Amino acid sequence: MTSRVDPRIKQALRKKPSERTQEELNIIYYYLHGMDILSNLREHQLRIMTSSARYKRYEGNQVLFCSDTIARCWYILLSGSVLMKDSMFLPPCSFGKQSGGKRGCECIVLEPSEMIVVENSKENEDNILQREGPRRQSRRRFRKINLKGERQTITDNVDVSSYLSLPADLTKMHLGDGQHAQVTHVPSSQSGCSIASDSGSSSLSDIYQATESEMGDVDLTGLPEAPVDSEEEEEEDEEKAAERKRHMGDTKHFCPVILKENFILCPGSYENGAKYQDKYYYFSTPENREKFLENPEVYVSHNEPLKVPPLRVCLLGSHGSGKTVCARWLANKLGIFHIQFEERLQELIMLKTGVRVGPETEEEDEEEAAAVQEVGESSTPIPGSATEMDITSEEEKRSPEQKELQLTDEEEAIKANLVENEPLPPEVLDNIVPEWWTKEPFRSTGFILDGFPRTVDEAIYLAEHGLCPDIVVYLEVEEDDVSDRLLPTLLQKWQEKQNQKKEKKQKIKEQRAKMREDQIIKRKTELLAMQAKRKQNAAAKPQSEVPDEDDEDEDEDDDIEAILEEEFAKEEDDMDDEDEEQESEAIERLKTEIAEKFEADLNNIQAVQEELDKILVPQITIGSKRKPRIVCYQLYKRLKDLVENHESLFEKCYPLSVSLAHKMIALSYKHPSNFGEWDPIKLSEGETIKPYQNPDTPTFPVIHRNSIYFFSSKENRDKFMTNPIKYIRQPKPKPTVPVKIAIVGPPKSGKTTVAKKFASVYGLKRLSMGDAIRMILNDQPDTELALMLKWHLHKGLTAPDELAIQALDIALMDNVCSTAGFVIDGYPVTRKQVNLLEYMKIIPVKIFEMQIDSREVIRRALLDKQSPDRPPYPLHDSSQILSIKNSCYKTQVEEIRAYYEEQHQNWYVIDASHSKWWNWNKVLEETQMITKQIQFYLERIRQGKAASIADLCITPQELLSRLGEFGQYCPVSLAEKGELVDCSVTPSLKFAAEFRGHYYKMAGQEELDKFLNTPELYVPPLAPHPLPLPSKLPKKLTAAEVKALFPMQAEMQGYCPVTYLEGKQRYEALVPGNTEYAVLYCKRLYIFESEEKLQKFMRLPEKYWKQTLPHKLPPKKEPVLLTGLPLTGYLEQGVATALIKAMNEVGCLKPKFPFLSVKKSALLFIAYHLKAYNPKSSDYVRKKYKRKLDRFIDNCELIPYLGTKMTKKYKEPQNRPIDFDHKLQTFLSLRGVDPASL
Repeated sequence: MTSRVDPRIKQALRKKPSERTQEELNIIYYYLHGMDILSNLREHQLRIMTSSARYKRYEGNQVLFCSDTIARCWYILLSGSVLMKDSMFLPPCSFGKQSGGKRGCECIVLEPSEMIVVENSKENEDNILQREGPRRQSRRRFRKINLKGERQTITDNVDVSSYLSLPADLTKMHLGDGQHAQVTHVPSSQSGCSIASDSGSSSLSDIYQATESEMGDVDLTGLPEAPVDSEEEEEEDEEKAAERKRHMGDTKHFCPVILKENFILCPGSYENGAKYQDKYYYFSTPENREKFLENPEVYVSHNEPLKVPPLRVCLLGSHGSGKTVCARWLANKLGIFHIQFEERLQELIMLKTGVRVGPETEEEDEEEAAAVQEVGESSTPIPGSATEMDITSEEEKRSPEQKELQLTDEEEAIKANLVENEPLPPEVLDNIVPEWWTKEPFRSTGFILDGFPRTVDEAIYLAEHGLCPDIVVYLEVEEDDVSDRLLPTLLQKWQEKQNQKKEKKQKIKEQRAKMREDQIIKRKTELLAMQAKRKQNAAAKPQSEVPDEDDEDEDEDDDIEAILEEEFAKEEDDMDDEDEEQESEAIERLKTEIAEKFEADLNNIQAVQEELDKILVPQITIGSKRKPRIVCYQLYKRLKDLVENHESLFEKCYPLSVSLAHKMIALSYKHPSNFGEWDPIKLSEGETIKPYQNPDTPTFPVIHRNSIYFFSSKENRDKFMTNPIKYIRQPKPKPTVPVKIAIVGPPKSGKTTVAKKFASVYGLKRLSMGDAIRMILNDQPDTELALMLKWHLHKGLTAPDELAIQALDIALMDNVCSTAGFVIDGYPVTRKQVNLLEYMKIIPVKIFEMQIDSREVIRRALLDKQSPDRPPYPLHDSSQILSIKNSCYKTQVEEIRAYYEEQHQNWYVIDASHSKWWNWNKVLEETQMITKQIQFYLERIRQGKAASIADLCITPQELLSRLGEFGQYCPVSLAEKGELVDCSVTPSLKFAAEFRGHYYKMAGQEELDKFLNTPELYVPPLAPHPLPLPSKLPKKLTAAEVKALFPMQAEMQGYCPVTYLEGKQRYEALVPGNTEYAVLYCKRLYIFESEEKLQKFMRLPEKYWKQTLPHKLPPKKEPVLLTGLPLTGYLEQGVATALIKAMNEVGCLKPKFPFLSVKKSALLFIAYHLKAYNPKSSDYVRKKYKRKLDRFIDNCELIPYLGTKMTKKYKEPQNRPIDFDHKLQTFLSLRGVDPASL
């Protein structure tokens, strides 16, 4: 946009009023004096304006002021346009004049505009402050910066979001990019970006110290706070208000230079600020700011949003805090790299050494060297001996390593760091650390850096090189916890070392003994040689000079032994265990070392924290004293928001009012999103029913980029604003499908409550039969249908079902029913009504039956009578009426349910005994699912793809009329396996699909998925196997159909062909079939052993049907009459089971009839039992002998009863059991009586 304002005027107005010269003031005055809109002002008023007016340029789509801001100035529009109170202002004009108070409306800059901002007079401002003063309260203030890098101010008693309708840091909303060439350096003293040193200010890092609460909750205990009085608070309010109005650049509070050059998120400093195109940018260093000022176009986004670097996390903690375990788990969870810094150093040094280095390794090397030296000093090995060869071989093994270990300076520095904790020089770090930020694959994937920075020098290195992590996590643990974790492992290592030392000492001792023996043998050989030489010399002397040889030999032998003992005296064992470290001493030493290490780590971490605070790196602390899995869960929970919202870090969203959103859409300054009126959050949660829009429904719009999104609640709006990228990436909503459902159930089952909920939430038309009739009577009173209904109603009759259905059909013609949908409440309830609905083609896609028992109906009716919302007129809800209605409903609903389940498969039963909220959620869930299924079906059919036809209310007649080339056989099984899988055995359409106007049924879910993905491969012309002719398709027969085929004989003489072929056609595999499992194939009858074998034949009849029986067949099993068996066989086949049962009863009861033997008693019992349980006897005979068997058992029980009740001492009648005398008399009366006569 080309400016039409005199550059001299703009230059004069840009200067501070105190710095303007008299000439510049005159230029401003004459310019204002020449404006027609200010012609009514006097000279002194123009002079006052001249001293306070300033020039301001605003980009398009920016909120100039909001309705709740105080009017401190007014505006003169020089170019562009603004929208305020449904009116558009064009230049030249003035607006925003108000003598104090709040604005009361919003003003939006529609396009890049130039204005003169005129401050209100001091008197008006003082009046405003006096009016606002009594409402001010002294409160504590906190400053923090959230995980997105946005600054926020928190007070004790005021919600930040209540200040403005826009985000707290953006009073001026910038909605689009504009071209502006002005770039200015903003000093901290002028820009308000400086960080004061008082206790009321804070730095960017305060956020990360203040995020101790879970999932983004702010722990105010970690923030600096300071009570301020009213005057100080007013000044700070103005500063914070100015900061909130500051329009941050695309990178927000991160340095754009480092982001562009290194792809790193580096927090910028307030002191290093610059302004470009009315946006503020913060930089990490003054040098980066100068780069930006020289060429700002390179570092700002133009046609596409900025790309956010991947997540980079530093995980720090003392030794034993569990940081490696947590880092490895979190890296696997997030799919990023896990880098363990010290392990990386070990890898670099092991490339040269081949072994790990460190304090423990150095100690082991020193101990081994000392042991070798000790062996060497003990005695000199004999050349050529085995001991010398062992030592030589060890030295040969060592010498090449020592020759190769010519470490470079870098490797020496790494070794010194690992062994002696010497700091790594920056030159070494340059070769290790930067590649994790700048080189692939780390640059594009992200990482978790475990154990770095460890010291303040390493933290300074990160700061100087701009290698900032997104967040630093500290694992906090107590010293006792570290000791408990590390001590067992260290103690085990100490014990292993002690065992190794003992083994080495024993080996050294054995080597010493072996070397001593070798030396003794050598010395003894020398002495013997000398002795032999002396003897030789003595033999050469005269006989008189030779002493006694025997004595001399003995003395010489003693001398040799004495010499050997003197020269090779046995050394005392100086390897005793007195000087060895005991376990208790080792434990104390290890605890001390752990404590010292912990203290050193703690000091280093504190120093690192302070250094990272200076560069504003986010930091959080997590307690790690609990189990590792719990710590990992807490760690992920704390980082979850950062991880999920990381991709939306540079995205900006602005909430606005509904009226303003519609104005901007109507004026084409913003466009509706791809979601239209749908809530993106609900859409991502599976919402498939279009939300109901009316004036009473609250809507919360948000601007993101050039689109406006609408939300049904503030929670959904806030969730979207935290991560808009997540929700705008989802597919746009599918075309709206009207919802057509019906809800039936007994009275008080909650069907009306659910129906009304659908009407209020989703705008569906709720229709009961009474509603439909009343609609006809009220809206169409003169129609023939209305007159007929009135005739019946005036006579006190019930409206006939035929007329009621017509009324319902007319009511369903309403526009709401055809767009949003309808819910039929309590209909149909009879089979006649079902037939009428079918005739009128009114078929709900889902009918919900609310099941409830009679007791619950009565209970709910009693509760309704106690409700205060009960209408004053009497209702037909007495217990008797409800019972009659419930019984009538149950007698009719069975037939209705069976019809809909068979014809449309759209009946769904819900246990309505739960709460109304549970019932609503259940019905809504099922409705959402069926709506989604219909949308998916319509979309795929429109695209020419195959679509599932489950839950589409397709009748069996329609299915048969539209079956494809394969009938009800699975095309996938036929194409891939050559199997004929008949799917007609089940009427369900769960695995059925439509393609090119035809229906196909599949054998299962796997086959259905394959067909939906590539249906062309399974239907002609690409189908590999066509369906055989109907005459060559196997047909399953029932036993009656098999008899009807007489005299046709079964193939293979009735043997099962499947069993015979699977048995490799062996003699043993010839198993006769059963006529209950029969198949007719190619005009041949086959019978099978079982249903499983029959199904195999049905799938692959070509495989089994042509088989030849062997010449030798099993003998035919002809039936044998039972009476033709011998006696033992007859008894076995006839009465064996009955006898076994009877004898089992005898063994359990052990009957003894009075005055009869045990044998006769048992025989009588068996006889009665066989008679009583003979299945071939009549009912009369069985009942007769059962009574006799019961009397026989009662008489047998007299003996044990009397035996337990009769005592040696006589009892008076009153002291005896009640029935004792009667049973005694019965027992005595059985003497001489035949039991069969009883």
